[in-house]
Amino acid sequence: MSPVEILGALRRLPLAPRSILLGAFIGFAAFCLLGRQAARTDEHKNFVRLTRYTSPETLYYPTVNELMAIVRARTKPGQILVIVGGNSVLRGVGQPADKIWTKRLQAELGAGYAVFNFAFNGSAITDGAAVVAEALRNEFPKQIYMANAAPTQGVNPEGSLVYRFLFWDAWSKGYLDKTDAKRNTKISDTHANRAYHFQDGFAELTIRDWFDRWFYFQDFWNDVSLTRFSTVWGAYMPGPLLFSQARNSFKDPEPDFLNPVAIPFAARYRPDTIAIELLNVRGCSWDAFEREKTPDGKWKIYEPTWQRFHEDVTASFPQALKKRTLVLMSHSSPYYVNKLTPDEIERDGLAYTLAVKEWEKAGYASMEYGKDFHATQDYGDRTHLTWKGGEKLAVLVAAKVRDMSKELGYLDPK
Repeated sequence: MSPVEILGALRRLPLAPRSILLGAFIGFAAFCLLGRQAARTDEHKNFVRLTRYTSPETLYYPTVNELMAIVRARTKPGQILVIVGGNSVLRGVGQPADKIWTKRLQAELGAGYAVFNFAFNGSAITDGAAVVAEALRNEFPKQIYMANAAPTQGVNPEGSLVYRFLFWDAWSKGYLDKTDAKRNTKISDTHANRAYHFQDGFAELTIRDWFDRWFYFQDFWNDVSLTRFSTVWGAYMPGPLLFSQARNSFKDPEPDFLNPVAIPFAARYRPDTIAIELLNVRGCSWDAFEREKTPDGKWKIYEPTWQRFHEDVTASFPQALKKRTLVLMSHSSPYYVNKLTPDEIERDGLAYTLAVKEWEKAGYASMEYGKDFHATQDYGDRTHLTWKGGEKLAVLVAAKVRDMSKELGYLDPK
């Protein structure tokens, strides 16, 4: 039967317009109800972390409801919720799923804690995981959120351009604190620039989220993509025809930095990239201080950088959540740091120390790590840790989390 004949047959069907509209309405309502059901269901079986196949790298955009469902399904009454955000360093790039640092962190903390790794590659401290933590602030009041950052790294309360979709998803659904004056002012000042509204599809994002607060179509299609079939091709999918498979059918593809066959040492510390990597290391402190030391041999801070940084960290999180937020300052591998001049090494270390103090002064908990880690056994490259380095990080962070839990009154039996 030709397409023309099919269309002709459809036209001859005795269907009243009202019947068609009623059927469309019923179908639409059913999909909305399925979306709301999906928003409350955890379909991430054996969840360890967000993989390449459940992140924007392959055009999969987790919803805030989807991530909250993971927490609700796995957190027991009385446990202290620990949510890990930040970038690829804390996501555990170069650490296989069975050796990832957050598994060691869970083991160090014990059964009284529930640890979840919601870090994304390239994300900032206020991105997705921070949104999930804030959305669950009342449901799980015993909570600690952590993420990593570099000294004086800029912070936007909405998150970075790639991952701000989660902030506005949660904001439109009323999950976030809209009473914090400093954060609201920061957001308003950003939006005062009309060009911002047309940047990277922001207008489309806000319109989509406005509709989704009622219809939940994002949760519905994510559930379909995760459990049944996907309709979106991604550049990092394992093959040109495999994109249609359910996303949770793919195994975590993260290789092991310490496997010399999978990742040879020469691929971790490439001689041809030393120059650019050193520029990145120097960049951690380059704008934090004046270009030259003072006559008495001291580094003088560059006031505009620290003033901007102070304004950012003050307005990044609601005041009530700052004390339960841990900011990890990630040092670069000593393999590169030790190639700097003595003055540059001094300046680099000082930048981390001052940044920790600035975060603490603004009301957060903060700590630096990695300065005394082994260059090749603990670091897989300039920034990422091997699973051995991840174990060291887990021990340090666990001690800090226990201290915070005590200070916050989470360990009080009452």
